[in-house]
Amino acid sequence: MRSNVRMARAASAVGVFVSIGLLLYAFAYASEWEKVSDKSGVLIERRPVPGTQFYEVRATVQSSLPPGVIFETLWNHREYTLFIPHLKRLDLLSATDDEHVVYEQVAVPLARDRDYTVRLRKQVDAAAQRYGIRFSTANDAGPPPDGSHVRVSKVQGSWTIELGADGKGSVVRYDVQTEPGGTIPTFVTNLAQREAVAALVHAVLKRAQTVYGPEIKAPPTQ
Repeated sequence: MRSNVRMARAASAVGVFVSIGLLLYAFAYASEWEKVSDKSGVLIERRPVPGTQFYEVRATVQSSLPPGVIFETLWNHREYTLFIPHLKRLDLLSATDDEHVVYEQVAVPLARDRDYTVRLRKQVDAAAQRYGIRFSTANDAGPPPDGSHVRVSKVQGSWTIELGADGKGSVVRYDVQTEPGGTIPTFVTNLAQREAVAALVHAVLKRAQTVYGPEIKAPPTQ
């Protein structure tokens, strides 16, 4: 009897470890990035978001500008409407040293415009010249739906800016996941998202170039 109990416990333990192994394998598989394009110095990759038909998209690019200059461009949300593509309106709802909450309205070609509120938190290691900004949906902290925009239910991701491999310039990475809501087909969303990510990164670097100095474009390391 005791032998049967021990065997059952052993089988159960094996089952648990097998399940954990399968989960880890699935996680590793889902974490693999697929190269989508490498144009104009911007490497675009994607990977599936588990449980959805959407993709997480990542852009990587090198810049001759120092990391702090690009970070300052990104953290200056009050000027976003001057250079961010398709951004109609941005309200800075709250701002502390480490956190901003912003409400945005975005023009969407051939569809209803979108709106959402996001919370952004910065991470700064000035000595190492490494900067990060993480953002996620915070619709409860912003205005209610106005009826003229489709409310985006999920936007999350990050910016990472750090020194280049040779200690000069910067490597910039932008990751984003979004579910735009409404009736836009998923394949259209996925295509538009990767195009928008490349356009956004170019716009940020162009703005930093305009404000802080000349920009020398270079392809990303692979």
